[in-house]
Amino acid sequence: MVFQDLISLKDVYMIIKEEKSMKLTLTTPALLFSTVSLLMVAYTTRFLGLANLIRSLHDKLKQSNLKDENIQMQLNLLKKRVKVIKDMQLMGVLALIMSIFSTAFLFFEVVWLGEMFFVISLIFLVGSLLLSVIEIVSSVKALEVQLDECIDGKCSL
Repeated sequence: MVFQDLISLKDVYMIIKEEKSMKLTLTTPALLFSTVSLLMVAYTTRFLGLANLIRSLHDKLKQSNLKDENIQMQLNLLKKRVKVIKDMQLMGVLALIMSIFSTAFLFFEVVWLGEMFFVISLIFLVGSLLLSVIEIVSSVKALEVQLDECIDGKCSL
């Protein structure tokens, strides 16, 4: 068979494990539960704030019957931000699910799978945090659009 020379994922894991001595206990992946939960609250708060802002800008645009370029630009940026927040939440949920699998495998003493799922959960958590940085940058761009409008003298204080 052609695949006889290939080593399995478990074999690769065992080789790496021999090089590095790590000890993952049942409580280690459980630490992610509170972390991800707090992140989800923060992400949901961001989402709700954006939803209110989108509704407000939409109503303002409808009432004015004008094609205000600044409002249109803000709505386009908000659309992108909503997608990023959705992806942030998805990555956070996946991190939590992988952490649950990790805890279960460690509980049933399938340590190598528990450790693999823990690493996967950390990757999803880092992905979620990186998307959060992207969303913050988008948020600053949206504020700059509004500030540019005020600097040009088109807003009243």
